[in-house]
Amino acid sequence: MNRSQRIHIAPLGFEHDRIVLPAKEYDADHVILLDFIADNISRPAYHQDVIDDLETAGITMTQLDCNLFNLYESMSVIANQAIKHDSDGDQVYVNLTTGSTITAIGGMIACMVTGAAIPYYVRADEYASGTEPIGHGMEFADELPRYPMDGPDEQQVAVLAYLAFCKQEAETVPETYDIRKDDLIEFGKESKLPFAAEYTGDTKKGYYRRLDAHVLDPLLDRDYITIEAVGRSKRVHPTNIGINTAKAFSYLLQETDVDVHPEDINI
Repeated sequence: MNRSQRIHIAPLGFEHDRIVLPAKEYDADHVILLDFIADNISRPAYHQDVIDDLETAGITMTQLDCNLFNLYESMSVIANQAIKHDSDGDQVYVNLTTGSTITAIGGMIACMVTGAAIPYYVRADEYASGTEPIGHGMEFADELPRYPMDGPDEQQVAVLAYLAFCKQEAETVPETYDIRKDDLIEFGKESKLPFAAEYTGDTKKGYYRRLDAHVLDPLLDRDYITIEAVGRSKRVHPTNIGINTAKAFSYLLQETDVDVHPEDINI
């Protein structure tokens, strides 16, 4: 039987000590480094030092691509990794210190909405600027509180993800996009979403009512979708914020039978 591992998720951004030292101090077994280098900058030499020093400490690591300046992508990557490892019985910690402010916000939200990881902030002994890592040394790591957040539920995210995927598939020829309520009802049946799977009636109107009440009305209230009248039917479009939300909350797709994956949603 595999023992529970201590997993640290840390952006490989502008730090050395505040990645390596808490991982060593708090006995991390594995570190997931969120890696991003903008096109207009060179990779800092201390990035390799981070990798070398973790290896020397006997800590294994994985590097994952993640845009540290995109809130929704940061939240998506962190949330999906937190859920994955928490489901495996691991203890998951998220280092909010070592990337951008945007990554820190995304990481904190991911911890709050999933409840699957503990966020922490590392105070440096001293700070620098220029080509050196921003912080030097480690005073101590503060564990931060998590608060519950009210996000979209699994079936709402599933429908948003489906809409986002279909919108992207039609991107080169936008006029071919034609997802209507009938399509969403069929999608709900195929994916065993509660609004369809738990319906005990036998009328189409009943499906429409449940789709509206449980999925579309809440998404409309948050401006995640728009609905366009097309003759006697309704075409459903995801908004930009809806697509971003589908990406950010894509970890919830793991709880469904939906055949859309986080990497299928581009933002």
